[in-house]
Amino acid sequence: MAAPLLLAAALAQSSVLSSFPVLGVCPNLVLVLVVSWTMVRGQKEGMVVVPLGGLCLGLLSSQPVGVALLAAAPVVLLAELREARLTQSDFLLAVLLVLVSSLVYETVFLVILRVMGESVQWWGSFVRVTLPTAIVNVLFTPPLYWLVWWRGTATRRAHSL
Repeated sequence: MAAPLLLAAALAQSSVLSSFPVLGVCPNLVLVLVVSWTMVRGQKEGMVVVPLGGLCLGLLSSQPVGVALLAAAPVVLLAELREARLTQSDFLLAVLLVLVSSLVYETVFLVILRVMGESVQWWGSFVRVTLPTAIVNVLFTPPLYWLVWWRGTATRRAHSL
């Protein structure tokens, strides 16, 4: 069930949303979706959804293939916080994880670009891209989290009938 949603998000992110930047950056819908999916459905499904989302984004965007997949990999590790039950609300934890995951994703992305021989301005990239992207991703979290939660609830109801 996650594949069509991730594919649509990756397609929207790599085509339409690039024309409508928010705070000068485009939201990473795929990252927000995989964090939300992992928070709602658990780490076991997250271990499938995170690589699938990274692969969809890598294949549909202008990024080198595999970079999105590598940059999204730490999300599975961060999702372990869900199992620790640090807070009663999975939604609040999802917002926090989207913030942290966005910062980690963008930093890993910059490291990979540097390893590939690209010139990276660390502080400038952090101020102009990494931090604004994390903020925009947090703003997109409530509707995407709700969508994943709603789909999960509908699926559970259908299976209980």
